Amino acid sequence: MNKKNIIIIIIVIALLALPWWRIKHNSEFFVEGVMSQLSHLGDWSYQSHSVSISGDVAIQGVQFKPRGYQDVIHVASITVTTDARDLLFSKSTDLLVKLPPELTVNFNQVQMPGANSRLLKDILAGNYYPMVVGYLGAYGCGQGPGPSFTVEQWQAMNSLQPVFDVKLTYAQVDDYAIDFNLNINSPENWYTTWSGGLTRSSDDDRLSFHDTIVDTLYYYYADQGFNSKRNRLCGQDQQSTFSAYRLNSSDALQQALRIYAGGEMSPKLANQYQRSLQADVEYNAIFTLKEPKYIFEFAGWTQRELFSNSTIEAALGEQEYQAVELSKIDHLDLDIETLRRDMEQREALLQQQKEEASKPKELIRRIKTHVGGQQKREYTLQNWSDAIGQSVKVKTKRGRPIFGVLKAINADQVTVSTRFKSGDATINISRKDVLSISIAR
Repeated sequence: MNKKNIIIIIIVIALLALPWWRIKHNSEFFVEGVMSQLSHLGDWSYQSHSVSISGDVAIQGVQFKPRGYQDVIHVASITVTTDARDLLFSKSTDLLVKLPPELTVNFNQVQMPGANSRLLKDILAGNYYPMVVGYLGAYGCGQGPGPSFTVEQWQAMNSLQPVFDVKLTYAQVDDYAIDFNLNINSPENWYTTWSGGLTRSSDDDRLSFHDTIVDTLYYYYADQGFNSKRNRLCGQDQQSTFSAYRLNSSDALQQALRIYAGGEMSPKLANQYQRSLQADVEYNAIFTLKEPKYIFEFAGWTQRELFSNSTIEAALGEQEYQAVELSKIDHLDLDIETLRRDMEQREALLQQQKEEASKPKELIRRIKTHVGGQQKREYTLQNWSDAIGQSVKVKTKRGRPIFGVLKAINADQVTVSTRFKSGDATINISRKDVLSISIAR
């Protein structure tokens, strides 16, 4: 082999090795940038990270200490799926402070802290909200405050420290809009999804979420075993039947609604609530906030505040969405003792709210949204077949975006491969329910 050939081989090897070195070098800055974006939630640390030639980054041995707590949540790994070109061509300093316009982040094997930790006790007292909405059927059974299930009840259900897999996907639609999809999977318990759109308060090229604005959220719940375990526990002290428990739960919820909301469920709505307690149930809900809120304001809400500050539509299984509206209290249908108790508790609540309303209010920034001059990053397709094999966003008549890979289209339906329940699945959407299909560029 002559000297010229050796030089050529060395140059070829260098040209092949340089992109890989660049990706690996920049991945360190990228990881630090991602962790910095998560710092609004608390303190994060990790042991190591690795990167593939495709740009996928794996962060191992993650520990998370939520703000205000000393307890630690352990995460086996965080995997981040991004475009390798972002790691190859971006400046290292940009990766520290700028997120890419679209990203997928998986939090794998999220483990809650021990039973004696203050964090876990607060999570249980909140019935895993906002991970799960609906109090997990604690009304009429939960012996904790709120109501909620106690540590002993969670142990009896063998669900005290469930393990979670969390997947966050977002895509910047234009300078002021971000679509997101958050999947939370707890095997043998539940699978939930939050999705919707966020509005940015400015067109700063640094993408952040802490000060984005939210006004509509789409929620999905699929039981994966928790309802069955809870129904067995709650039926033990109530004639050992599920029917007795669900009636008692509905009555307990009715009492809470009369006190805290000044209304009650109609017989139809009460029946829907009871059906939502069944094993293997699935339901969807749309929460439209009465006033747009910054995400950091929304994150501070309790579950009760979410319900009182939203208009809600819900659908069990394949049923059509229906507005969730309370009826006027039928006082003639209540016995004297129940009526007296409800009125006393209602008056005490109103007095407490009056006292809180008289306290000095903290000033909040006025929410403004920009309506012009937006640079579109999302392209709505005229010919949907052009997107087969690509990652798309499908917008349905209900407004809820569905993210996934477009697999096929025919005269009757659109087929998308997406994350559903406990794994990737193929779903079919009726063409008449599809408003648009778009791709991000």
